[in-house]
Amino acid sequence: MEMPGSSPPDSDLTPGASAPAAASRERAGAPAPPASRRWPRWASDRVFIATFALLAVAAIVPIWRVRFLPLLDLPNHLAAVHIWHHFDAPWTRYKDFYELSLRPAPYGAYHILTHLVAHAVDLEDANRIVLSGYVLAIPAAALGWAHRTRRSRWLSLLTFPLAFSLSWACGFLPFLVGIALLLAGVVALDAHLERPSRWRAAAVALLSVGCGLSHPLILFGYYVCVAVLMLCYLPRWSRVAGALPLFAPAAALLVWQLVAFESPMVDLRSGPRFQGAWVPWNEMLRSFPEYTLNSVSGDLDTRLFWVLLASASLPALWSFARRSGFLPALESAAPAVSPLGRLHHHRSLVLCAAMVACYFLVPLHLARPFDWWFVSGRFSPLICFFGFLAITAPLRGLSRLLMAPAAAVALVLPLHLSEKYARFDERIEPFARMVERIPPGAEVLFVSLPPRTDEALIIEGTNHFSSWVQVMRGGFSADGWHNVGFPFKLKRSLPAPPSNRGEWFKPDVHGVAYDYVILRNERPERPVFTAAHPAFRRIEREGAFTLYERTR
Repeated sequence: MEMPGSSPPDSDLTPGASAPAAASRERAGAPAPPASRRWPRWASDRVFIATFALLAVAAIVPIWRVRFLPLLDLPNHLAAVHIWHHFDAPWTRYKDFYELSLRPAPYGAYHILTHLVAHAVDLEDANRIVLSGYVLAIPAAALGWAHRTRRSRWLSLLTFPLAFSLSWACGFLPFLVGIALLLAGVVALDAHLERPSRWRAAAVALLSVGCGLSHPLILFGYYVCVAVLMLCYLPRWSRVAGALPLFAPAAALLVWQLVAFESPMVDLRSGPRFQGAWVPWNEMLRSFPEYTLNSVSGDLDTRLFWVLLASASLPALWSFARRSGFLPALESAAPAVSPLGRLHHHRSLVLCAAMVACYFLVPLHLARPFDWWFVSGRFSPLICFFGFLAITAPLRGLSRLLMAPAAAVALVLPLHLSEKYARFDERIEPFARMVERIPPGAEVLFVSLPPRTDEALIIEGTNHFSSWVQVMRGGFSADGWHNVGFPFKLKRSLPAPPSNRGEWFKPDVHGVAYDYVILRNERPERPVFTAAHPAFRRIEREGAFTLYERTR
């Protein structure tokens, strides 16, 4: 049985009628629209390409404008790659504290990609390239998915801002890279199910393994999408069955990770195997805009979410009004299709519904088997991605202007973020100068004292700056990802207070283990090192930072 075809792309004559129907109208002598009312294909392509390129450049401005990108977990992930990449460099002294552990593991995709790119460019630039790839992969996947589902390419403009979610602010880099792999995997699987080929099969298998290496939550979300997408291709049983072996490598990797890989993050020795915290559905609904598009201080980004949502609603309402007869129809009625045909045609909407289910049914926070904060909220950008691309409006001619608000949001948001990041970066400059004064390989402890917040951010952006010191000067970082098990394991450590509890710092317990101590927000009238600590002398104080050296 042949699957009913999706509606033609917006460049065709009609979005709902079949090609024979269009040909019959031509044979019947139906007049063509006046030339002045047509939108030339070359012009529409050029306008779209120029708009897409402009928004793509704007989207990566925040990444390349500053050095210290204020994403919470970024320093720890970057330091993990630095340990791997410079493990044998004598000045780092990494062998004193770590041993490499390079078995394939969850969280690995970001580290592997950044490590590979760092063979061609500086490590910090490699990080920027990988992050830029993530940011641009979302609208690129939207273009591919719009083509697959015969939706307007202009809908992809709605997806540019989705890169800058709360997960971005938190610096969940393995998860973010996984988002790009998940979306690419969905597009590749859809293409293979429609027209199988060896190249498409290889892409599906490779991207599935990539999802398995990126983040456990990504792998879960990916397999939910796989199941839903295969359902939308019924009754093509042979193609669905033929695609199942492509997931064997990813399944084998998952089994190995569950059975053989050991990580301190997973502790099932006692107590319940699963423990999570859910919040009421109305609270999840209320928090949806913040989870989707809130990464810096102020409420502009959240307001832009509502503009983006309104921009997505305009073509949806336009299409609904024409189909309902409230506005004159521009095309003949679409031919009747079976329920399975409608399911296939609206598979974006079905995927959106699956992500909505994950958003409300998965716990917001997990305690076991993983200690994860903010779990279900990470699905919010995926809900918007598939929801935006479920719109069936053809967006031809002047109706493309309905996407103007979305383009404005996609342009304003990254420029707004870059301004916030630049102000944060200016306040961090004294820190960078102090670290440059410290000889490579020295032991340095960074301590952030209350208030740990910054006026530009919604997170405590300097909590993990001990790892920035490690990237710049080597040695030990008391705040690294010591419990992941990839790409290194901890051999020896130095004492330090928790990164988010700098006020617990004790000079006689923690300070004596280091050559230098950098304090953020030390109050001059209440110094941490007093006359009772003669082994330390203050070298410099600038801005919010104070540098101490241990003299004996």
